[in-house]
Amino acid sequence: MIAFLVRIIMFLGIIVPSFYVFAKSIQYKAAVSRKVIIIAWCLLCSAGAAYVDVLSLVPLQIIPPVVCLMFVIFAFFITRQPMKTGPRLETVISAYLLAFGVSYALNYVATALAGFAFLFTLGAEHTPGTAIDYNRPVYLLMYTLVLLLQSVLSFLLFRIRRFRKGFPFIFNKFAIVAALFFAGVILILVTGVNTLAETENENYSISIYVIGVLVAGAGIYLLVRRMLKAFQNKRAQQNTAQYYEKKWMEGQADLKLANETIKEQSAIIHNFADRIASMENKALEYGDDAFLADVQKLRKDLQVKMASRKGKQILPTTNNSSIDNLFEHFAKKLASDGIEFKLIVNGSIVYMVENVIPQGALETLILNHLKDAQIAVNASDSPLRRVTAVIGLTDDSYAFTVFDSGISFQAETLAKLGTGRVTTYADSGGSGIGFETTFEIMRETGASLIINEQKQSHTDYSKSVSIRFDGKNQYIIETGRPDAFPPSERYILRSNT
Repeated sequence: MIAFLVRIIMFLGIIVPSFYVFAKSIQYKAAVSRKVIIIAWCLLCSAGAAYVDVLSLVPLQIIPPVVCLMFVIFAFFITRQPMKTGPRLETVISAYLLAFGVSYALNYVATALAGFAFLFTLGAEHTPGTAIDYNRPVYLLMYTLVLLLQSVLSFLLFRIRRFRKGFPFIFNKFAIVAALFFAGVILILVTGVNTLAETENENYSISIYVIGVLVAGAGIYLLVRRMLKAFQNKRAQQNTAQYYEKKWMEGQADLKLANETIKEQSAIIHNFADRIASMENKALEYGDDAFLADVQKLRKDLQVKMASRKGKQILPTTNNSSIDNLFEHFAKKLASDGIEFKLIVNGSIVYMVENVIPQGALETLILNHLKDAQIAVNASDSPLRRVTAVIGLTDDSYAFTVFDSGISFQAETLAKLGTGRVTTYADSGGSGIGFETTFEIMRETGASLIINEQKQSHTDYSKSVSIRFDGKNQYIIETGRPDAFPPSERYILRSNT
């Protein structure tokens, strides 16, 4: 009976920390009901593995790979419920293989630390080269201490500043390669250690050793294959980069002229907006409702005329018909509200949807954030009504950014983004679903969210929202009012004053 309990605690020492490391690495936060299911599953698997081990139904070396496979399947389904919005299978495999290896590494550290306390007691009664008799109370005490030490070590691992936000590189497409290699090495080491304790299972130890080598070899094969693919894609990009650079140079003169025209038009709009505002105040002062209605209609007509005039310009193409149609749809919607829309395309969007972010997810980001920008501009009384979208390469990363001249975010809203459905525009049709979906896509792709606030102005943008696919999975707020935000590990504050 004691041996059975010892085995349960031994397997708990691997299983519980491995799932904890897995959840923290992908920043998975389970509801209370999910935590109960996870704990029950860990206990069930530990008891099952202990039962199989004590009765010697299979060799000890077989159990860790089987447990690892079972938990990969369990982790995939538990993180995708109740909505099918969890991480991709490749990400789950990468994260759990890494967590499994980390758990074993921490287990050996904890066993070594606990072993010092029981060194003389255990060493005096064990004959080297023979199987260990775990049917003694001292082993129950020792492995309980190991479980506690390993749990503490797992917790302290994520108190390290660099790991507080998990392992963002897990979402990188090369993560599974490193995880496979790491898991293969761990299997080899575990086989060696278990062989010392279970000398009668030498043939099975050799088999698991070979499996470990094959797993590590699979990681190396995938690494080489993906490096070759990345090289080919980079070469293809270099060929297209020359074309885009030539087009970019050709468009600089036109862009400069267009910017000068926009500045002149902004000054004209600003001048007429002030005069119309003065007329509105006079109408209010004298209580002339009919005249006030005429003035407000004049303001609306001016905005619509200017926007419809600009809306007729041809948008640059992304070479993706579905995304082009989406931008054209929003250009018309914004123009109908008197909002000027501008689109800037950098790099290959075809490459972006094939290698960086799935097209469906990208279209969701475009739809949500252009809609938010439209709501923000409509809620503002600024005479400048403008939205600009930038898609493609920004510095060294692909990104999608939306600039607008609408109302600013409330500090409380920015502080809560990513924790549920929050919105600044509840009275104007905002639901908070857009940013909630954005954070889900960020977790899947490893993207970062950068929100940049500017001072309210009648001649410039008030803010920008950028989703950058840099593999860092950070939330950054660039603001001129950093004191308005409470300290939090969820986001990074940067002053732009």
